[in-house]
Amino acid sequence: MSSIVYLRNRKSNTVYAYLNESMWDPEKKKCVNKRKCIGHVDPETGQIVPNRANKAKECPVVKSHYLCDVYDKIVESIRLKEALSLSFPDHWKKILSVAYYLAATEKELQFCKQWSEENSIPSNTVLTSMVVSELLGALSDNGISLFFTLWKLRLQPDETYVTSINYQEFNYNTANFTKEFNIPLSNQSNRIKMDIYFSTRDNIPICYQTSNMATGRKLGDYDINPASFSRLSSFLDEEAGDVVDPSLIAYANSNLIVRMRPENEFVSAIINKAQPSMTNPENFRTLLGTPLFIETFMQHINSRRFYTHVFFDPNKAVGDLSSFISLINLCKYEVEMDRMEESHQHLYDKYLIIREENGKTTVEHNSEAILHYNEYLGYTAIVSNFTRNPSTAMVPFLQRDKITAMFENMFNDYDNSTFNLFTDNNHLSRIFVQFIALIIRLETENVMNSKKLNKSMSYKEMVTELSNVKTVKVPGMKKTLQTHLSDTHVRILEAFELDYDMD
Repeated sequence: MSSIVYLRNRKSNTVYAYLNESMWDPEKKKCVNKRKCIGHVDPETGQIVPNRANKAKECPVVKSHYLCDVYDKIVESIRLKEALSLSFPDHWKKILSVAYYLAATEKELQFCKQWSEENSIPSNTVLTSMVVSELLGALSDNGISLFFTLWKLRLQPDETYVTSINYQEFNYNTANFTKEFNIPLSNQSNRIKMDIYFSTRDNIPICYQTSNMATGRKLGDYDINPASFSRLSSFLDEEAGDVVDPSLIAYANSNLIVRMRPENEFVSAIINKAQPSMTNPENFRTLLGTPLFIETFMQHINSRRFYTHVFFDPNKAVGDLSSFISLINLCKYEVEMDRMEESHQHLYDKYLIIREENGKTTVEHNSEAILHYNEYLGYTAIVSNFTRNPSTAMVPFLQRDKITAMFENMFNDYDNSTFNLFTDNNHLSRIFVQFIALIIRLETENVMNSKKLNKSMSYKEMVTELSNVKTVKVPGMKKTLQTHLSDTHVRILEAFELDYDMD
């Protein structure tokens, strides 16, 4: 039974009200009263004034802001912010915030909540799963198509090129799916082909078109016409297809840049010509942080001029040699143990000598073939019918693996169900936000290259360094505190022309 009891404090003459509850005490075997003060009595009105709730304690706020400051500087300088705000007036800040997270971490989208709490992002809101889901659902084909148009007008590229990548759309094994449901599927059924158009001058992405690799069906209703790009170049990769005849490149009506296999008869002859002077110091250059020795040869076929760029990467040569020897030793073991793989048959035929003697199989390495293969390790040759600049020819190929990796991680077990990525709208919105992150990252790397930062650190190292600098706001203190800035931090901030003086 409950009741209210009033007690007067003799010193202050204040009357306090207590909630009196009668409860049975099993140990004392009788009823006992428990009282809790609920307030005091106003002497004028006689009403009970409730006790004030305990004031929440103010805690220091610790955040990192320099990395987002770098990204803010980037999107302002290339007018990306302007194009986004016109295309998505209600959502551009959240688009940039999610893109900052993706550009900085390359992690699953579901884990951006904590990152948004620890960094000063444009939207100034916590990127919960609900906030991100609402954002993906709000983006439309019309808005994305408008952005492509505005973005192209701001870049105004004199020369453009298109490069294609492909990545896994959803994380399922087509072979297992076929076996389980008895539905024939191509191994490309869950892969997406993405044609990305770039500005040649600064390698900034302009727009893209995606399609399913198995059916060719285009994804997204975007107004993208290759004919609208002036001086459009195409990049082909012989390593992913059939052998290319250099004469076809020379006679092509469009601008072509083709990466060719070193064992191609034409290319091997050029490499043999370049090898004696290849590693001379004057041939050494660094492209996107990759050390390379480069030589360029101008050639003619029936008065048709074309260029062959030969690249030698010493680090790649060492890695390729180790991988190749391991693979050949694996093939030798497979033959000896009678566990031959059909996919390795061409390696057995070329690099192993297999004999049957007295009913027993003997296997030896084909030393001559292996030595011939090793002769071209670390070499890459690119043939073009229009550019004599090796950087123009090579940079897109160096970028391709990085770009593919960024898009390969979009669809995963964490995000697919959380953000409804199986629906067309959310699926296409997810690709678009990743594209914005790609623009930011590539332009950030462009600045690092121009300021020579890439010679002392990678992009990821730069992100880690700036993320470690924190600002601390202490309640009651007007001045904001900051953790120590090292010489490395100062060098990065000066390269991006950012003020780091807290005073």
